[in-house]
Amino acid sequence: MPVQAQAFKIGGADTYPMVTVKKYKRRDTGEEILIEVPYIPGSSLKGRVRSLLELALGLKLYTTDNKIWQHVRGYSQMKGYSGDFENDVMNRCPVDDVFGWAAANFLQILELVGNDANKAITIYSQLASTRILFDDFFPSQDYIEKASPKSIADFLEEKSENRIDRITSAADPRTIPRVKPGVEFEGCVTVLFFDIDKDHVKRYFETLIHGFKLVEDTYLGASGSRGYGRVKFRDCKLDLYKIKSTTSSLEIEGAKRIGEYPDLERLRRDIEVIANSIVKELYA
Repeated sequence: MPVQAQAFKIGGADTYPMVTVKKYKRRDTGEEILIEVPYIPGSSLKGRVRSLLELALGLKLYTTDNKIWQHVRGYSQMKGYSGDFENDVMNRCPVDDVFGWAAANFLQILELVGNDANKAITIYSQLASTRILFDDFFPSQDYIEKASPKSIADFLEEKSENRIDRITSAADPRTIPRVKPGVEFEGCVTVLFFDIDKDHVKRYFETLIHGFKLVEDTYLGASGSRGYGRVKFRDCKLDLYKIKSTTSSLEIEGAKRIGEYPDLERLRRDIEVIANSIVKELYA
């Protein structure tokens, strides 16, 4: 099935949402459905949450090419800023800890701290891999069964817009396709907790939930200033997996449901309870 073939037509829109072909299986009949669907790339959601948190927290921005500026914990980015790398690590910046950072080896860290080996070891002991993993989000099974879409066109609407020349008042009409209101997407966001994170679980969760709330209060994707990309997070389910390891074995326990929340606001009110449950399960 050629991607996007269902919705292109003469005189139609000239830009297009992200789409792919996905297989669904109806739970009532067992029928398999192969259909083009819009989707939200995990990279888009992760990048939007992170960038909004950088702005909200007033984090210092860095660049290596004077083109892209962002807050990033990195050897090359922070090399010219005395003490920034050390402070970022030792203060456990939640954005860098959770969302990841540019890798730096021990020798680079040693150079950044003026060849102070003890200080470099202390910093190095506070580092870990990226803690948050975003899936791509696809239309939910429930939505597919309820709406019974036949093609990509059933997920989209065309919005007519018009630009007006400030001098001549000439019109420049255009039509933009976008995902129509009410389409429900589902996906998974995984947070990893390491041995050094016991005292930071609550802070990490607060940071993440605040980031999602900022997306709700602004937008996701392009053209948000014109009303596009309004989203809400609903039906949040939290499952905990625990890894038990010894020198001779590795065991991953099955998922333990630690909470279900209808919306972000209810989830935000229970952050302390959630964090305490995680700490009790993982670090007892």
